[in-house]
Formats: sequence, structure tokens, C-alpha cells
Amino acid sequence: YRDIGPNSRLESDTSITLDSNDDLFGHIDTKYRKNVNDVWRMGIDIQRAIDDTYMRRYKISSRPDMTTRAFGEAFKGRDYLKIDSYYFQGLQETDDPGEIPIVLPMLDFSHISRPNRLGATNSITANALALTRTDGNDTKRLSLGYGWHLPRIGSLGEVLDVNLSIRGDMYHVTNLVNSNGQGSNKGISGRIHPQASVNWGYPMSNSRGRVTQTLEPLASLIISPYGGNPNDIPNEDSVDFEFDDTNVFSENRFTGLDRVEGGPRLGYGIKWGAYGQNGGSSSLFVGQSYRIKSDDTFGPGSGLEDNFSDIVSRINISPGKYFDLNYRTRLSHEDLSPSKNEVQLAAGPPALRATTNYVFFESQPNSEFGGRDELSGSIKSQLNRLWRSSLSGRYNLQDEGNLQAIALNATFECECFTFSTTLKRDFFVDRDLKPSDTILFQLTFKTLGESKFGVSKDG
Repeated sequence: YRDIGPNSRLESDTSITLDSNDDLFGHIDTKYRKNVNDVWRMGIDIQRAIDDTYMRRYKISSRPDMTTRAFGEAFKGRDYLKIDSYYFQGLQETDDPGEIPIVLPMLDFSHISRPNRLGATNSITANALALTRTDGNDTKRLSLGYGWHLPRIGSLGEVLDVNLSIRGDMYHVTNLVNSNGQGSNKGISGRIHPQASVNWGYPMSNSRGRVTQTLEPLASLIISPYGGNPNDIPNEDSVDFEFDDTNVFSENRFTGLDRVEGGPRLGYGIKWGAYGQNGGSSSLFVGQSYRIKSDDTFGPGSGLEDNFSDIVSRINISPGKYFDLNYRTRLSHEDLSPSKNEVQLAAGPPALRATTNYVFFESQPNSEFGGRDELSGSIKSQLNRLWRSSLSGRYNLQDEGNLQAIALNATFECECFTFSTTLKRDFFVDRDLKPSDTILFQLTFKTLGESKFGVSKDG
């Protein structure tokens, strides 16, 4: 169901069924957004499933969790305020409902001043969080931060960005398990984390004929105290960490507030690009970081556990609209062996277009996600103005390797409706789910709605 009003939008996907044992199953996935006025916006997401494997069994979705959320946010001038809440439902076999957190509320505030006569700005940030569990530790957090930022362009064209900041975090925890795994504690803890950073870049360009090339060496120097992550501060929002080309120059590579990166460190890299007048382009980035003293905050396999970090790189090649290659990697600084590879390739015109995705990354200790070595791809064909078809598959390359899924689709689309037929073989196994064969018919009237009918057989 969909409803779009002048200031609101509602999208809802709901299902219900009785199985052969007369057991009731179903799910709801609803998203609502409303612009209250020129300042405030609100939203509600409701996602629930009666059974963990229901949506995958009926080919509705393969998501690992469901998130229910209610929030309100305000935009005014250079200020931003968000009031948020979350309730999660884990759908994986390893999920323990008692250990899944309930976030109510979470507040975020941000203010950035107008630039002064030197171009400098001041920033103020605030965060408040109350997180509870029915079985496990509870956390309350208050965080306040102040920053001073000065961007400059030098006489030779160099780009400088100077930042000074300080942040204070205060926590109140109960039932927090000690680092040795023995017993738990409760009480108040906190930290103050000052930091200074300078980012430098020197962009250069050269045009010859129909091609423009750019070259930019990059560097950043960040200074902050060592430590800052005592055992009595819980880690709720910075559990999983990934070092890659997007955060090699970041002041704090953790995704949340519960962990800070300490000690002097230097990031450096180079970025090159070539851009044609007809739209083709190619680019390359290579970067690395160095810290004077190794930091045990980053575990083995993170790429940052030693003084020199792993080398991260990104390559994009797109000479025209019929070829697009993206490659990202992380190489060991000791022997250049890869610990992460991502390849995305698309080639061909709409009449016959092939796409391939390859993902490899090693597992990290204490990470929620294991390693992955997987190849997927598809071949799509626009047969004529009304008909198109596709063949897709996914193959797991770990251990001895195994085919995970393969599907064949044919679709007819005109001005009034779309009708598609999908044949799929799925080899996924999870509790009561077994490998299955499915045929799915889907009819969508573009002005009315959608209807699906399918038959699935296990084994």
C-alpha cells in the first residue's frame, strides 16, 4: 500500500498466512514520513515478523534483522536536532532476544557557526543515549563536544584544513561484564578527549587534447592523547570497524562515540584521475597511515594493529557507458598480500549486459561478521521494447565452494502493467529452511498495486 500526500508519504508491505498446521505467520514493513512544518520532520518505521525464517521461506526478503524506529528531527539555520528511538528484532539463529538493545531515547544536536572574517567556524555537538536490555548491560551516555575549524587555500594552491576539538563523554552502566569475563560492575565513568588535526592537499590538473588529468598528493597529521578507552566504558556503537580507502584520513575511524582513536598519527596518499570530454573517466587512489606507537584498541586483522597500517587502494575505470569497473583492496604492509578485495564489473549494451561482483575479506577477531569469499553475477537482455530477461547466480568460494542461488527471469512491461516470471533454485539452509525450488509470478498494475503468486518446493 502506498499513499503520497502534500507533506507525507506512507509505504506499507504486509503479509499473513496459515501453514499446513494452521499456524499463523506474517510480517509488516511500514515506512511513514511527514513534514510537520518548515522546521520539523517526523518518521515511523515498523518492521516485525512473527517467525525468524518466515520472510526468507516465502521469498519476501533475506534481511538478517528488522528495525522499528520512531524519530523527529528539526532543521533550522545551521542547527540540527534529532530525537530517535530503536527497537530491533534479530532473525538469525545466533541472535539472543535478551541481549538485543532497546534504544529509547537517543538525542543528537549539532550547531555550526557562520564563518568569521578569517573563515573559521565553531561547532558544538551533543548526544544523549539510554540503552537497555532485558538480559545484559544497560548504558546511559552523555557526550558534549566543541570544535574550531579553519579551511585555507595557500598562495601556491595548496588546500589546508586545521581543526581543534575537545569532547567529553560520561557513562552510567549496570551489569557491564568485566574485561576478564568474571563478574560485572556498575557505576559512572567518563573521559575527556582533546584533538588537533591538519589536513593538506595539493591538487594539480593538466589538459591535453580531449583529456584532463588531475593529480593530488594528500596528507593529514592528527595529534591526540594515548588511550581513552578504559574497560569501564562500554562499546555499543563501535563494535565493528573496517579500515578502507574512505577513512584513511579520518580523525576517528570508529563509526560511533564509544571508542576514540588516540596517539599521534600521520596519513598520506595520492589521488589521480583522467576525464574525457565525452564522459569517460578513470581514477586511482592509494593511501596508508603511520602511528608512532601501536594501539591495542585495533585488534589483529584490522589493518591498523601495527605502526604502519595496511595499504588501501581504489581504482575506477569507466571509458564509456558500456563498461564500468570498480576495484577496492587492502594489502598487507608487510608482504602486500590482500586481506580485502572487492570487484564490481558491468559491461555491454542494454541488449546484452553482464555484471559481476566479487567480494573477499578476512574475518576479524571479536567481529560480528565472519570472513567472506563470494562471486555473484548476472546477464540481462532487453529483448525488445516490451520484453526483457535475466539469468543470475551467487557462488560461495570458501572451503570447497558451493552454489548458493541461481535464478532465471522473464519480464513483460507495457504502459499499464508489468508481469514477470521467476524460476529460482536456492541452496540456503537455516533451521527449518532447506534448499528449495521456486516459481514466482508477479503482476503489477502501475496505477493500482501489485499481486504475487508463487509455488515453492523444499528438497
